[in-house]
Amino acid sequence: MEDEMDKFTWGVNYYPEHWEKKRWAEDAARIRQFGFSHVRIMEFAWALLEPEEGTYDFSLFDEAIHVLADAGLKVVLGTPTATFPVWLLEKDPSMRAVAPTRMLRDFGARRLACLNNTVYKKAAMNITRKLAEYFAGNEDIAGWQIDNEIGHEGSDHCVCEHCEAALHRWLEKKYGNIGALNEVWGTVFWRTTYARFDQVPVPRIQPATTPNPSLMLDYDRFMSDTAVSFVKEQADIIRSFCGGKAWLTTNLYPTPLSQCLDMKKLFENLDVASWDNYPIWGDQNEPLPYVFTNYAFAYVRGLKNSGSFSIMEQFTGIQGHTKLGRLPPPEQVALWTNQAAAHGAERIFYFRWRTAPFAQEQLCYGLFDTDNEETERARILRSNMEKTRELFEKISAVPVRPKACLVYSRDNANLLRQQPLSTGLENWANSWSNVGVDAELTRWYAGFSVFNVEADVMPAESVDLGSYKVIALPLYEMADPAFAEKLDAWVKAGGILLLGWRAGARTPENWNVDKPLPGVFSEMAGTKVEAFESLGKGSIGIRMGMARAKGEVWAEQLLPYTAEVVARYTGNRWNEGGKGSVFYAGKPAITRNQYGKGQVYYIGSSPDSVLTYMLYKKILRHAGLKPVFKGFGVEVVRRTDVEGNRYTLLLNHTGSVKHACLKKIPPYGFVWKVKKRKS
Repeated sequence: MEDEMDKFTWGVNYYPEHWEKKRWAEDAARIRQFGFSHVRIMEFAWALLEPEEGTYDFSLFDEAIHVLADAGLKVVLGTPTATFPVWLLEKDPSMRAVAPTRMLRDFGARRLACLNNTVYKKAAMNITRKLAEYFAGNEDIAGWQIDNEIGHEGSDHCVCEHCEAALHRWLEKKYGNIGALNEVWGTVFWRTTYARFDQVPVPRIQPATTPNPSLMLDYDRFMSDTAVSFVKEQADIIRSFCGGKAWLTTNLYPTPLSQCLDMKKLFENLDVASWDNYPIWGDQNEPLPYVFTNYAFAYVRGLKNSGSFSIMEQFTGIQGHTKLGRLPPPEQVALWTNQAAAHGAERIFYFRWRTAPFAQEQLCYGLFDTDNEETERARILRSNMEKTRELFEKISAVPVRPKACLVYSRDNANLLRQQPLSTGLENWANSWSNVGVDAELTRWYAGFSVFNVEADVMPAESVDLGSYKVIALPLYEMADPAFAEKLDAWVKAGGILLLGWRAGARTPENWNVDKPLPGVFSEMAGTKVEAFESLGKGSIGIRMGMARAKGEVWAEQLLPYTAEVVARYTGNRWNEGGKGSVFYAGKPAITRNQYGKGQVYYIGSSPDSVLTYMLYKKILRHAGLKPVFKGFGVEVVRRTDVEGNRYTLLLNHTGSVKHACLKKIPPYGFVWKVKKRKS
């Protein structure tokens, strides 16, 4: 496995079961000639592998692996537990997950199993065990992908009878007695007090008021623990047969915090953190901003603290299940590969080799169409692979280790999806995915990205503060006093903290604090929150020096006592009804407090692009992180290799020619410079 982990890997997703066997050898030869060394297979093949209960037939994939290996390809096997055979459903129809809307998932879709159903879970572990035992000695298998996009499409939540019973056991283990639960949840409110754990409901969608937010928080933690346990059990089985001969991963999906699963805990049991990179999908009219993709890369890079990550599905052709949107230029598609590698990807698997001729993903186009003819997108991606292969081999050998970090809290993300405070934090991508928290965190990450300062994205529970000079901490409503103490010492030692609105408003148990906001951060912030309001989808004028900007989502009126004022509200406010005014014109919106050798910026509103530019430029310069702005859409990424040579990577995310660092960058282009280490 050491060689596998040390090399930059080019791979592709291939589905031998979708094609006649007589095509396999030709496909394998073309895949290898394309420049790929690895192929992912088998992640949706349970019904083929176990057509009847207890009857196993691995011959199709045995033969496929042999054909691929003969062409010089290594294989990544997917455990096929994201869909199950119909015979298993007939054995226990109650294994279908139930959404919080009370909708029952039907056979024929994916991700329809309840992970707390014992019949399903026993069968899932059994097929994993049979596969691991059978393929353990196969030297052509480089890695395993456990399941597929676990928690995706709303499958992070299930409210069936099995989950309800398991939740009761989880709550009893956590609280010990029902009185402790009642105390923490504050069930004296509305007299919703419980006498036994088995009286607690799973939180379903209600006609009017929502369930107790503390119930929903614990339910999210319980569902996360369920998924973590499911993945760990599969990982333990595979390792028991395969040892360390193959690496283990699972593939995550956009967006990072739109579901309840604690992916940091989930990846503790795996070797490699992986992401599925689809900057545009379905009926989107425009790709996601490149700064969002950088935020997502930093998030997945931080799940293993390795300074690297993998892409198990990289966009190739236009994608969607029922509708399609904008077709990106092939050069832009190639740029998305280069963007991933620039920010730490060490494996990239393209989705997929050839478009499926049938079923739900007929509109998910691969490198080649079903006619198997050459495509322009394949030609450009192949050319890009040839051009960048040596570069990516060199830079991927050195981990990405930034000096800036955006810190998030999984619990706070879960809380804010249930209780978003402002419609400005609501952004429903579909019926099951509110991406508002990710959109807000991207706003705070953008200040690093547009100034070309590489930054990590790390959870508050495990971040090593000493690794960073600047930390942004937005949306930290439920504040852990122990983490606040660590931040206090870090700032006193010279760190610069950007503290977002609503910080410290609640205890870790989700109680409103009994002190002025920002609660546990009051002393280090040197200010208090006098009053606040939601701006919804509107905005408010903010003046920083001579610059006029806007705040969005939320507005807190600050009252500094040791801090100095950095920016103030103007009298203007904008909403759907047009322009209006506010009564608190002139009140401080942003303050800065000198605290020991460091500084704390308290930011009472979500900064717009102008305010972000002004604020981050000032802060990053003061921290000595050398911010460089080459225009929105132009990235300057610094990397090194093991010999100490320094690389300046230039990415142009626009459709126009750009110039940076004495280099001309074509539309959606990627160029680089090398500064050799002096002998």
